[in-house]
Amino acid sequence: MNTLKRGMVAAATLAIFAGSAMAQLHAGDILLYAQSNRIVTGQVNVDTGLPEPGVRVFQADFGESPNFTNDPGMDSDEGVFPPASAVGFTIRRALRKWDGLDFDAIPDERIQVKLGNLGPILTPLNDTPVVGFSLAANSFGKFHHHWGYTLLSPASSGIYLLELELWSSAGIQTSEPYWLVFNQNDSQANQDAAFAWVEDNYLGGGCVADFNHDGFVNGDDYDAFASVFDIADPAADINHDGFVNGDDYDMFASAFDAGC
Repeated sequence: MNTLKRGMVAAATLAIFAGSAMAQLHAGDILLYAQSNRIVTGQVNVDTGLPEPGVRVFQADFGESPNFTNDPGMDSDEGVFPPASAVGFTIRRALRKWDGLDFDAIPDERIQVKLGNLGPILTPLNDTPVVGFSLAANSFGKFHHHWGYTLLSPASSGIYLLELELWSSAGIQTSEPYWLVFNQNDSQANQDAAFAWVEDNYLGGGCVADFNHDGFVNGDDYDAFASVFDIADPAADINHDGFVNGDDYDMFASAFDAGC
């Protein structure tokens, strides 16, 4: 099970870095980086106990109190963001619910995002982006916050998918989309199956050429890929070999010509 929840198991391993910046990162949180002037999400690798950038799908469980969780939070090393600069989120699409095959269904439920007097921000009824609130990095450039997610009525059992992105007030480019796979009183097996589906279908496994994940293969995908490829952004590493080069371009071009 390749999930953020398993990152908690790595907490003891991570503790060997006490006294270093790594020791300040919370193993259960989504880790934030700034790479090629873009916000990048990550997590603690459950095998090595080390921070791993580039992860974009995470698991979460409602139930800290009924229909609520404030995990995973967001955490970064010091110096990742300019001191006191703000990082905020945008909900990119309507909430989805797993039907055992895919996440096509928009349920009656919505998710509310709130922290103190910030929010509530509600998931949209359709795929119209909703800009959320922002919070500040501390005076050392570290960002560590937990906002709360509440599944609203009827809050039925099942697996829910929330798609978001992160933005910065400091001119750092907006992150690639990332996904939270929430479990509301359902089985771990169902959550794992839904998680695997998201990885396969939204991270390029399902259709490499649908680079902007809008369900169509067209010039918008070419432009989106070219814009990150030209600056050697890690998002263009679609063959996941750790490099942005002609192999990625050839892979995208082949998929684009084939229509997926």
